[in-house]
Amino acid sequence: MNSLLQWAIANSDTSAAPSNPPDRKISDLDPAIIDHILGKPDAVRMKEALDIAIDESQPESTRVAALDDFEMLIESLDNANDMEALKMWQPILSLVPSPSNAIRMNALWILGTAVQNNTKSQLALLEYEPFHTVLHALTDKKSDSPTRSKAIYVISGLLKHNRLGVQRFESADGWDSLKTALGDSDISVRRKTAFLLSSLLLADAADPPASSPSSTPSAPSTAVTVSSPFQTSDLAFRAMTSHRLVDALLSSVISPVPFGPDAEHDGPDVDYEEKVLRAIVNYVNVGTPAKEVKDDINKLLEIGWETKRGDSWNLDQEDWQVLKNTAASS
Repeated sequence: MNSLLQWAIANSDTSAAPSNPPDRKISDLDPAIIDHILGKPDAVRMKEALDIAIDESQPESTRVAALDDFEMLIESLDNANDMEALKMWQPILSLVPSPSNAIRMNALWILGTAVQNNTKSQLALLEYEPFHTVLHALTDKKSDSPTRSKAIYVISGLLKHNRLGVQRFESADGWDSLKTALGDSDISVRRKTAFLLSSLLLADAADPPASSPSSTPSAPSTAVTVSSPFQTSDLAFRAMTSHRLVDALLSSVISPVPFGPDAEHDGPDVDYEEKVLRAIVNYVNVGTPAKEVKDDINKLLEIGWETKRGDSWNLDQEDWQVLKNTAASS
C-alpha cells in the first residue's frame, strides 16, 4: 500500500491549476444578476416607483400601482426617513393637485404613512409647507371621499405629538377647514376629524399635568408651561375656542346634519357621537369653557339622558362627572 501511495505522488501533475481558483471581483458581476439574487435595494425601488408615478405619459393605472408600491415601501421607518435625502417629498407633494382623484389619494396616502408617529419625517415634510396643498385636497369640491379622507390622514400625521406642526397649521388657517370637515357628506371624514381633535387635546406624557374640571372649574388652564415639543393640548384648546370648533362639535350632536352622498342618512351616528363626546371631555380637562359651551354641554347631557343615546357613548363614570360639573358651573 505504501509503495502504491509513493507511486501516485511521484506521478502526480504538480503543474495543474491550484484547487482554489482566484477570487472574482464583485465589480465583475452583472448588477442584474445581483438584483435577481438579492433583490434591488429599497432606495432603488422607491426611485423607480416614483419615476413612473410622476411620468404623465404613463397610463393612470400604472402610475397608481407605482404609488401603491411606494407606499408599501415607506411603511418602513428607515425608508420613510430616507425620503428627504432622496429628495422625494416635493415630487410626491406635486401629485396632490393632480386632476386624477386616484393619484391624489395615493399621493396623500404616502405622505400620511411617512409622517405617522415619525418625528423626523414630520419635521422634514413641514419644511415644504404642505398644509395649503393638503387643505385644498380636503376642501376642493372635486375631491372624492377617499381623497378627503386621506387628506385628514396627512393632517393627523403632521399634527399629533408635534407642537411645531400645530403652530404651522394655525398659520395656514387650517382650523376652519377642519370645522368644515365636521359637516362632510362622508361620515368617515367626520369621524376622523373628531378623533383628530380629541387626540390633539390629550396631554403628552412629558407635559405638566393639566388641571381638570372634575370639581367646579375655575380659571382656564391653557397657560401651561411648555416643556415638550410634543405638547399640543394648549394650542388645540386655544384654536378650538377661537375658531369655535368646540361649538361645531357640540352642535353636530345636538342637531345632527344628514350625511351620505344624497344626505340620505338623517339620524345620529353612534361612532361619530362617541368620538365627539371624547373630544369634549378632553377639551374641558384642558381648560375652562365659555358659558355658551357649558350651556351646550348641558343640552348634550339632556339629549343623552332623554333619548338614551348616552348609553352608547362609552363614557365612564369619571367622564360623566366631568361633564356634569362643567355644565353645573354655567
